[in-house]
Amino acid sequence: MLAADRISNLHEEIIHHIMSFLSFSEAIRISVLSKRLNSVWRTFPLPVIEFDQELFEEKRKRPLDEMLDSISERNIQKMSRFSGYTEDFLRRRGPDSFLRKFKLRTHCVFDVDRCVDYALENRVQELDIRSDKEENFSSLGRIVSINPEVFAAKSIRVLKLSGLELGIQNLILTDSLIEELSINHCDSLETVRIFSDKLLFFELRCGPRLLDIEIDSPNLQSLTFDGGDEPTEEFREINLGVLESLKSLSLRNAEIVLDLWIKENLSKLISLENLSIEGWQYSSNVQISHPRLKNFEFLNCTEEVNLELVTPNLVSLWYSGILPSSIRLTSTSTQCEARISLTSISSTIECFVALKWVLSRFRDCKLVNLEFKEQVVFPE
Repeated sequence: MLAADRISNLHEEIIHHIMSFLSFSEAIRISVLSKRLNSVWRTFPLPVIEFDQELFEEKRKRPLDEMLDSISERNIQKMSRFSGYTEDFLRRRGPDSFLRKFKLRTHCVFDVDRCVDYALENRVQELDIRSDKEENFSSLGRIVSINPEVFAAKSIRVLKLSGLELGIQNLILTDSLIEELSINHCDSLETVRIFSDKLLFFELRCGPRLLDIEIDSPNLQSLTFDGGDEPTEEFREINLGVLESLKSLSLRNAEIVLDLWIKENLSKLISLENLSIEGWQYSSNVQISHPRLKNFEFLNCTEEVNLELVTPNLVSLWYSGILPSSIRLTSTSTQCEARISLTSISSTIECFVALKWVLSRFRDCKLVNLEFKEQVVFPE
């Protein structure tokens, strides 16, 4: 005698309430148990839709995959399964008026625009599309692309794109409603110009082709730029407007003329409290003068630098790299805690004298923490 299906006979609102206690994947699984549950699931409000190919493959490993003749054949099978899964999901769903976030993580090509169109049709607020460029999928010779019109979507407040082909070389963002923008390793870009009153957080990680950046967003609070590990053929131009609200700035491998850039831009960042500069590879004199700066990092410095800080409200300083030629602290708070991480230093009297002189510049700090990457023994 077959057991009665009592759940399917419940009112739709009650089944929706039961589904609200389930995870995204669990709600999908129970939707295939009966026609009634499938119909109710189509109208179940989903605030978050997330597709992750890595998790998908972990749960669906098949012995047949290992029997195929080549990695390419196996990857084609994986791509086909994941594409079919996402397409079937979107086809079965009705309009999602409660959809807030749509996230997709994939290793290989399929119809990304179908996912994006679905998200935009349902006025998604947060869109996160990530393509992991795994070596195993390189033999397919394909790149995950996305329609650049996504930048003009009126509903999106958070946009995160990673590892995608944007189909454009010049990105110009004006009159956008996006509040948080993250563009990582979308290497076709050569120029980025941002003019937006709404933008609050901007993260840009790029390749060597991007050389021209201009940002004028008066309400921007945090800016992170990472130029990647591949060197450029020429210095970058990173021009900032009067970013009155900017509190945090991080530059990694920026490939800029640092001392000149600081003179031209730092004074315009009147609210700046956190500054991080990483991967400096050129000898220079760098002066950081700012009345509100609280935290400063100068990391992975591989060339001799003369560093001068005029920062009366500084409470945290972290320097890492080779022993600097000099560090001068002028008008620095007595509450400042310093961390000095030296990656390379010779065990000689000359280096010991130079180190002692550098450390004497920190005599007014509350705390100084000295670190060596390798054990150092100085002669007596």
